[in-house]
Order: sequence, then C-alpha cells, then structure tokens
Amino acid sequence: MKAGYSVCAALLLLAGPAQATTSFQSHAFAVSSALRSGGAFTGPPVAHSLGAHAPIPCGAPFACSMVHLSAYKPLPQPENSATAALENTLPEPARTALQSLTQTVGGVLQGLPALPFALPLHNGFVVFLAWGAGLYVALKLLLAYRRRRAFKGAVQAGKQLILSLADRLQIRRKQLVFQNAYGTTIYDKWEREKTAFMQREMLTHLSEQGYEAYFERATPTLLAYLDQVAFDTPPAPEQKLSNPDVYSPDMDPFDYERYCARLLRQMGWEAIATSECGDQGADVVASRGNTRIILQCKLYTKAVGNDAVQQVSAARQHYGARFAAVVSNAPYTIPAQQLAKTNKVFLLHHDELQRFVRRVEKSPTFRLR
Repeated sequence: MKAGYSVCAALLLLAGPAQATTSFQSHAFAVSSALRSGGAFTGPPVAHSLGAHAPIPCGAPFACSMVHLSAYKPLPQPENSATAALENTLPEPARTALQSLTQTVGGVLQGLPALPFALPLHNGFVVFLAWGAGLYVALKLLLAYRRRRAFKGAVQAGKQLILSLADRLQIRRKQLVFQNAYGTTIYDKWEREKTAFMQREMLTHLSEQGYEAYFERATPTLLAYLDQVAFDTPPAPEQKLSNPDVYSPDMDPFDYERYCARLLRQMGWEAIATSECGDQGADVVASRGNTRIILQCKLYTKAVGNDAVQQVSAARQHYGARFAAVVSNAPYTIPAQQLAKTNKVFLLHHDELQRFVRRVEKSPTFRLR
C-alpha cells in the first residue's frame, strides 16, 4: 500500500508541471564548435513553458544542445507585484532568510546535470498514468475499508452467538475448570471445550452469516470474549417481593396458596396449604365442623383449563371432602366450566372465596358438631 502511495505521488509531481503556465526565459548554456568557427547565435530569447523543449533558433547550421531545466528562470516580476508587496511586509530577519533560501534553491537547480532526453511533462499519457495511479490507490483504500468493515461484522456476529449461549458456557466452565489436589486450577478440559466450540458452533454460525473467510482472523478476539463471558459471574436473579398476606399478580404461586388458606382462616376454618405437607391434587385442605373443602389454587396469566378441574375432583375423593373448588385470579375456559358443572366443582375467583364458605355454612348438611 505504501509503495502505491509513493508511485502516485511521483507521477503527480511529474504531471503537475504539465498544468502550470508559468513562463520562463530560455538561455543557451552551451555552444557547439561551429560557433567558435565563425557562427553566430542570432535567435532572440524565446519564452518557454516548463514542459516545452522547442529547439532554440540558431543562425549557424548546427544542432543546439537540449536546454537544461536549470537554464529556465522565472521572468522578472514587476516591483509592485503581490510577491514584492508581501516581501516588503516581512521583517528584516525573515526577508533575509527568504532571500538566502531562494539563493540556495537556485544553486541546487544550477548544479543539476543536463537531462539526456526531453520530459513530456505536457504529454497526456503522463496525466493518464497519474490518474490511473490515483484510481489504483483509491480502489485499494476502498477494498481495505470493506475488509475492515466485514471483519468487524464477523466479530459482532460471533459475540452475539456467545451472548446467546452465555448460560450454557458458564455451566460448562464450572464443570470443566477445577482445582487439583495441590490447589492448582486446571484449564485443560476448558481449553479443549473452547476449541471444539469454535470449530463446530462458531464456524457454522459465521458461515451462515457470510463471514467464513474471516473466521481465523476473528478467532483470537472471539476466544478472549468467550472467556470473558464464561468466567463472568451472572447477576443474581431479582427477588420478587411476595407476601402471602397481600395478593399480588406477581406473587409466588405457593404464597398464593397460603393467601387462599389465610382467607379461610379469617372465616374460622382450619386451613392448611398442602405445599408444606404434600399435594395429591389439593392445594388447600380446609375443615370446619363436619365439612371439608378442597381447593385447587391457580395463579395464572391465562384462562384456567380442564386440568385444574380434574385434579381437584380427584383430590376430593382422596380426602373424602364434601366440596371441591378451583380458586384463581384468572377466568376459566368454556370446557373447564362444562367439566366443572358435570363433576360438581365450583369455579371461584379468590375475592369470592369467603362468600362461598358462608354459603357452605348455611347448607342443611353443615354442622359444627
């Protein structure tokens, strides 16, 4: 790439003077032996552009030598030109330094050897080469940019895959990284696991995304990120505040069972949430006098189906209860309502639970003993 820049710069330097229009006055710096034999130079000074190598008109029949670049000097500028005005505004030390620099550059140019050929600085071919070199460098820069952008895309796709499998990678790391009897942490199995993961999962994923060509280049970066994710301690899950004494749609399901049992105890019933002693299809077993009620409690975000009805119906027979009910914060599906009617199971909202037990207490079969 650096070589391309150098070629482009050199050609632009050659083509640049072809665009210049500065006029110079030519001076013959060599006279052939014919001049010494009586020939006379009769041609007047001719103004040439920097790229024009027209032969100097000569009165004698000899071939004039090629004009050296150092034989060209700028035409004298008027005293009132912008350059003279700018020079006059400079302080004395700066003006002296500028004049010294001008003399030094002039001496270097005078010391250059004569060129054995004429540079076609005004030739369109040189300009074409300059434009071609510039286009070549531009294309190289564009390709480099596209490769860099594709590489970044490959790394990003790989990181997304690692993040999507973060939980599994952390579990595998815990299983494979251990300390031996001497207290040294052993990573051998984990290193083999990473290699297998990159060859199977990562390569397949990058190929599907069109980044297979960048797999080897992106591997070191992705391996470092894999270790970072696998050894990161996942944040503890947010603990939901749940109180069995206060209903909340976000409360723990077991607390919902305890909440329903508490509503029955407030009505004077002995109620136990079976999550503490076993289920058998009943979440709450409540008794008072000669009557026992079995509840199936469902804290749902969707409608309750047939399963709850079937479970509480079976639990009623198991516990020998007279009444069975499903209590939920959610509505019930039509099939659940039909099955409940057939099996004489009550479908309740938890706000209806206390009114339900009052009706039970008023039934003819209810006795307090």
